[in-house]
Amino acid sequence: MSEKVLRRTTFSGRLNDHNSEDDVKKVIGKGLFFMVLDIVIVLFVSSMLFFWFAGQGISPYERPFPCGDESIRQPFKQNTVGLKHLLAVSLGSPFFVVALVEAIVFFYSRGENRLSNYFKTTTIIYLKYLLIYATCTFAMEFLKCYIGRLRPHFVSICQPDWTKVDCSNPENEITVDQLVCTNPELRKIRTARTSFPSGHTAAAVHAWLFVVIYLTRMASRTGIVHVFSIRNFLVPLYTIWTLFTAVTRVTDNWHFPTDVLGGTILAFACILPAFYRSWTTTSQIYESRELAQPKADKSQ
Repeated sequence: MSEKVLRRTTFSGRLNDHNSEDDVKKVIGKGLFFMVLDIVIVLFVSSMLFFWFAGQGISPYERPFPCGDESIRQPFKQNTVGLKHLLAVSLGSPFFVVALVEAIVFFYSRGENRLSNYFKTTTIIYLKYLLIYATCTFAMEFLKCYIGRLRPHFVSICQPDWTKVDCSNPENEITVDQLVCTNPELRKIRTARTSFPSGHTAAAVHAWLFVVIYLTRMASRTGIVHVFSIRNFLVPLYTIWTLFTAVTRVTDNWHFPTDVLGGTILAFACILPAFYRSWTTTSQIYESRELAQPKADKSQ
């Protein structure tokens, strides 16, 4: 979904128009209200649709496996990067990055209704990010269930009843009809069947690539020294965190290296078509924000 469409279909894009008689407090209150409203709606609808899709819309392919497959007999370990940690960084932190950078750009630029347009622009960019994130998450869940690759700790989670299968020959295949998991936690067994691609890696790379594209282009096209400083600080930080997340998916026995590669490719496939052509020129940045370039040279 393009930013132009979002401007026409969101509360922030359609209703956050500044009246010259409005005072600053009213503009801020109005901008924050529509910003929160739009974000909450997108998050709520996306979450409800995903819970339905993952819970009832699709189920993992129950893949058979040979008795002697040692790759899925690894011990279960807790996530080093937990789900809350992952969501806070990959889903939440880009909002603050965009809000900070846009505030700096609007502060150093000239134009009418800058405060009102700041809230509108920040909201639209983040909503686009959320929608691409949601699309990528649906695609990831579909691939996980369609492929049905067993995780490295599958046997530890399933806890098969070995008396029900014939494993006298390591090459004997355990079919779905033969496999009886003694673990009563069905949700964990379902999760253990969805190894490819790595969702943690896809989310981490998704955030990293967006931040790299956004900060690099905003810094180079606006020439504002503070944006350069933010880029130089945050890009290495996101890079280290993303690599750490990807590596621990393997060391925690939740994924195979090819799962991590698959998650990386998926994230690139989602982010590049959506944002590769964004913020490519100086005029594109300022005109879309209804701003004039600053008179002073703010470049490094």
